[in-house]
Formats: sequence, structure tokens, C-alpha cells
Amino acid sequence: MAKHHFEAEVSKLLHLVIHSLYTNKEIFLRELISNASDALDKLHLLTLTEEKFKNLEYDPKITITLDPIEKRLIVSDNGIGMDDVDLVENLGTIAKSGTKKFLEELDKNLKNKENLIGQFGVGFYSAFMVADKVEVVSRKAGDEKAWIWRSEAKGEFEIDEASRDSFGTDVILYLRDEEFLEEWRIKEIVKKYSDHIPYRIFLKKDDKEEQINSAKALWKMSKSEIKDEEYKEFYKTLSHDNNEPLYWMHTKAEGTLEYTTLFYIPSVRPFDLFRSDYEPGVKLYVKNVFIMQDRDLLPAYLRFIRGIIDSEDLPLNISRETLQYNAVLAKIKKTSIRKILTELKKLKDQDKEKYRKFWDLFGRVLKEGLLSDFEHKELIKSLLLFRTNKSDEYIDFDTYIQRMPKNQKSIYYYVGKRVEESPLLDRFKKEGFEVIFFEDDIDSLVAETIEEYAQKPLKSIASTEADEDFGTLELDEGTYRDIVHALKDALQEKVKDVKISARLTDYPVCLVFDKNDPEYQTYKILQQMGEYAIEPKPILEINPQHEIFAKAMLKNDPQSLKEIAPILYNEARILEGMEIEDPMMLAKKINELLAKALS
Repeated sequence: MAKHHFEAEVSKLLHLVIHSLYTNKEIFLRELISNASDALDKLHLLTLTEEKFKNLEYDPKITITLDPIEKRLIVSDNGIGMDDVDLVENLGTIAKSGTKKFLEELDKNLKNKENLIGQFGVGFYSAFMVADKVEVVSRKAGDEKAWIWRSEAKGEFEIDEASRDSFGTDVILYLRDEEFLEEWRIKEIVKKYSDHIPYRIFLKKDDKEEQINSAKALWKMSKSEIKDEEYKEFYKTLSHDNNEPLYWMHTKAEGTLEYTTLFYIPSVRPFDLFRSDYEPGVKLYVKNVFIMQDRDLLPAYLRFIRGIIDSEDLPLNISRETLQYNAVLAKIKKTSIRKILTELKKLKDQDKEKYRKFWDLFGRVLKEGLLSDFEHKELIKSLLLFRTNKSDEYIDFDTYIQRMPKNQKSIYYYVGKRVEESPLLDRFKKEGFEVIFFEDDIDSLVAETIEEYAQKPLKSIASTEADEDFGTLELDEGTYRDIVHALKDALQEKVKDVKISARLTDYPVCLVFDKNDPEYQTYKILQQMGEYAIEPKPILEINPQHEIFAKAMLKNDPQSLKEIAPILYNEARILEGMEIEDPMMLAKKINELLAKALS
């Protein structure tokens, strides 16, 4: 007998499971049945694709045995099974990266622990909610030797040799609560959560055995036969998420290609959504046989989708290596992407409240499609939501265009958090033009890819491109030549140019970027991504009619302008969320001016 200690992360999870996690203890059975179904999936595939397993006598099923005398509940399957190494890896450690970050999130979000832990895929440990001790007896398909894993969840587990007549796994729970030894209770739980597991589930007591589920793959059934509750419960089994899905879409395609898809949108954001090693949520089946769960089934910007693709035309031996080159799957993938995006469009048009919730959860991820999926770019554009300087509520491009004044030529946007006051907004507010705020960190990249919507060009108010819509200021620029030269001399390499502005009304200066240069926010996001980027030089635009410059004209003192130039420049940087280049110098200049004003 070998004793092992749980890794620290598992010990912490076990403590959470036993003491504070699940409010609905009956779901332990759903989790154990789901694990058994996965084991059957794996062996089923091997019997169809691997030579050494093709002659295996195999009648896949799950059996729940009730033992009232010993107060035991046993969940058995004749699936792939585990050896001693598998038992340590699967039941003593958590292989997923990001474990520590996940546990930190659990500590912060006490109210949402049940939802988070389900997404993490540690459903086996839910057995300890109802059992003082758990044993797992398993024999791997193709092996002669069986093994037993046992633990009381007190920081350690034991593994020893055991005996089992055939391959598969028994999970034996020594129950605290006799409620789960009642036949009616087990039938009720299985009917509620696991009726559509595609394998037969039997209940055994006193040597009597009866099938207690329909064993029909839910996704293969006609939509008219399926109740909403059944869709919801199947989602929970499929995703290990205890929340109801936000939305689902069920499609059966017949004709040249025959396939079924059932896609769900979660109502809670998966914890690994923004990790590079995220867990894909879509499973591939061929003729009702589970093949794999792979990232290539849908593009990364749809990684929040959970569900199933089941094809009648793919070969059973399709591998991850050949997945991306398979023409049948490429067609299914393309059609599925369009279906998902079209359904989202329908949701946006028909249920604004639900779509707003979707957008809050997954809008940032969906935007990534604008950077990678050029085929569906127009459809993705129509799904975008944003706030504006005129709207606290989210609107879309269609709504924005409907509200445009007749004299407005372009769609205007600003990359950054929604602000009521900014020098860049001056002229647009005066003209009554609405300005979109793109507020996510990737929006500087996203906005540049949109270019136009409904034949209206998108223009950044932080770019000289927007100036083109206002023409030139009707002023004698020669009158202000000295001001411009004085500021250029003072700022030198800090700015690309100093110009008279047609956009400012209330503020003395603002910073914009040449339409041929990247904007500051683009530079920052590239820098964060580890890409090589040179900070673009801004153009300082000045409002010659502002009091500061009016007084400078009266004094005819270029030296005074040179002294205040760094203050004006850094003021503009602060208002646009840019770092101050030299805080000490700025403080010194301000103090000098204050002293002069008080003298």
C-alpha cells in the first residue's frame, strides 16, 4: 500500500467542497455519472479505431448500486479505466495550469464558488459532500491488474493493488446521509440531470436491476420533442456549470452533409476565458461516438461557446493532426460560425436585455473576431455595442446612424473610457455629433480594422483624419505664427507639429495623431503584447482664441509662451490618459508660475 499526499491545490478544493461549496448536494451524482460517461466515450472510440481493442466485448453502461446495509452508493462503469499512475494524476493532482489564480478567484468571490468550481472540472471531489470516505476501484482496458484509491479527504490518499473482474471503474461512497440510498431519490436525480446521457444507466438494489434513463442523445432528438428544462439540465451535465445557460441554438443539417449541432452560451464567464491555455468547450462526435474536444472546432473568438458537433460524414479515425485539413469539418465549422453569429444578431434584435448580458460577459472576446475572421467581419460589426458621449446605455451602429444629424459625414469614435469632458470632444459636442467610446483594452486595434459601417467611414477624434470633416479655421494663421513657432521651439522633439485647431472651443490645447501614424492607445496595447513599437509623436493643436493665447498676443512675449509650453503639453497628455513624461519638471514649472502670479 502506498500513501500519497494531495497537492496543496487539491487539499484546498476538498476543504471548499466539503465545508462551503455546493448548496445542492444531489449534483454529486450528476458529476460522477458525467465522469463515467466520459470513460465510456474514450473506450467506445478505441473499440472503433484501435486494432487491439476492436475485438473487445463491450456493452457500455453505467450502474448505480445501493447498499443500505453498509450505507454505500456505488457508481460503476465499464469504460476505459485507470491504472495506479492515472489514479494519482486524475484524483490526487490538478493538471490544469492557472490553478493558483483560480483558487484566488474563489477566495475573492465567495458567493459564486459553486459556479466557478464546476467550470474547473473537479466534479469527482463533490463525492465528499455526501461521503465520509470514498474508494475508487479501477482496471484499465487491456491491463490484467486492478487498483484501489481510497481517501477520507484528510490531506492524503492510499493506492494499493485490488481485484476487479473486468475493465472499468467503481466509485464507492460511504454515505453520511441515507437520503441517497432511497430508490425514488436516485431515479429522481438521474431523470433530472442525466436522462440524456447517451449510455444506459441502471439502478441495482437487492440483485434487482432496472434501466432508469432514456439513453437518447438529446442533440439527436427533434427540437419539438425537447423541453426547455431538458436543454438546461443537459447543458449543466455537458459543461459542469450549475447555472442555467443564457441561450442555446440547436441545428440539424440534412442534404450534402448531415450533422447536428447544439451550442450553448453560458450565463457565467468561464474562469479561463482570457488565458492562452483555455479549455475548449465544444465536443466533436461522429455518428454519436465522442471523438475529441478541440480548439480547432470553433475559432478562438467563440471560445465561450459550449456544445456538441455530431457529424454523419466524418471518419471515426479523424485525428487532431488532420482536423484542420478535413474539408467536411471545414464546411461544418464555417456554417456553425455563421449560425452562431446570426443567432446572436437575432438575440440582439429581439431581446436587448439578454443580449446586453451576453455583451457584458463576452463582448470583448467577440471583438477579437474583427482581427482574425475577415469572412464574417460585417456580421461581427453589426453585433458590436458601445456607449457614447450622449448615451449611458449601450447602442449599436445602426442606432448610431439613425441618430446622426444630416450634416454629419462620418462615424466618430474615441478609444478610451467614457469621459464627459475632453478637449477632443469640444467641436463634436458643439456640432451635436455623437462620439462612440471604445473602452476595452484591445479596442485601439479593433477600431482600426472596422474602417466603415453602412458606407459611413469611421474616424478617430484623436486623429487628424477627423479634422478633414471640419475644414480649416477661418483665421489669419500669419497672426498666430509667433505663437506656433514659440511652442515648437519649446517642445521640439516632443511633438510632430504644432497647428492651429478648428476643433477646440473651450480648451486651449489638445493632442492628436497624424492619420498616417498609430494612435497612442495602439502603441500601448502593442507594448503590452510584447510587440516592438515606437511611441508616436503627437501633434499639438492650439485654440488661438483661448484666453491664454489672447493674452500672449497682447503681451507679445514669446519667452512666456516657451515657459508655459511644457505645462500645456502635459495638461493635454493627462486629459488623454497619457503618462507625464517628467513629473518633477512639470511640478517645478507650475510652482514657478504660481510664485510669479502671487508676486
